Amino acid sequence: MLAQIYTFTYVQRMSKTSIFLVQNLQFLMEKRGLNPNSLSEKVGNKPPQATIFRILNGESLTPRDETVRPLADFFGVSLQDLRYTDLKERALAPKPATGADVARRIALVLNETGASDEDLAAAAKVPVETVREWLDGAVATIRLEHAAEIQEKFGYNAVWLVMGKGAKNSANIHPEDPFDPVPLPPGRRIPVVGTAQLGDDGHWAELDYPVGHGDGYLDFPSKDKDAYGVRCKGDSMMPRIKDGEFVVIEPNRKVDHGDEVLVKAKDGRVMVKIYLYAAQGRTHLMSVNTAHAPIAINSDQIERLHYVAAIVKPSMWLFG
Repeated sequence: MLAQIYTFTYVQRMSKTSIFLVQNLQFLMEKRGLNPNSLSEKVGNKPPQATIFRILNGESLTPRDETVRPLADFFGVSLQDLRYTDLKERALAPKPATGADVARRIALVLNETGASDEDLAAAAKVPVETVREWLDGAVATIRLEHAAEIQEKFGYNAVWLVMGKGAKNSANIHPEDPFDPVPLPPGRRIPVVGTAQLGDDGHWAELDYPVGHGDGYLDFPSKDKDAYGVRCKGDSMMPRIKDGEFVVIEPNRKVDHGDEVLVKAKDGRVMVKIYLYAAQGRTHLMSVNTAHAPIAINSDQIERLHYVAAIVKPSMWLFG
């Protein structure tokens, strides 16, 4: 409908980024029954109707981030996704189990607090339509900054909201709580085989070594006979994994939605990310640090996708 209003005259001179932006805006507007005028009203005339028209008909090929960001915020998507991701294709992809899990967790929050959709939207600082998409299971995960706002208002653990892991409610540690640690089994020497960048374009700092050899060892009680260690550089997984820390990788353990994984692509990139889902030949990954956008890699271009068993402090690194 809306897509038919705008001619394809300008498409040949558009970049791929511009085409995605136009297609995504058309898709999101149709989904919510909006036109350029009503969308402009929804975002407080920032950007104005005329600017939205120019974007849609190809006259504005590369609008500035500050122009597009209010539209991304209104639709509850990241600026990067609005520009670089085919949102219609992603919406039509088979929904991973985490979409239903998100819906159950959000419904539980509403039931336990007695809050309305509007109350939750106000707490998370998102449009109420975004909350209803969560409840419909239409998204695989909640953005971390939105979960943090819900935690601040209602006390639900942001990590539990996003990934379904950990305690449901924020941890409240009291001095009178008993200290009863569970002893760890004895450690063993896990070889460190290289360095991974925590951003999206990382590379091994060194070549792979056979298991049993490498850049020193980690003292860690892994039961996986093929376990190996990797030193991490960068900030995309902060505060979960800090620059200079190590991760222990267990390649024989099954990977599930929401797990932290080490990914090595055939083009040489190596990164530590959160595994979201795989659909239509693409593997989707995200970072804990929301300054880094989610990414998708062609599944046939992934050389390895291994389970991250533990994060290890540099003090547990042994050389020689």
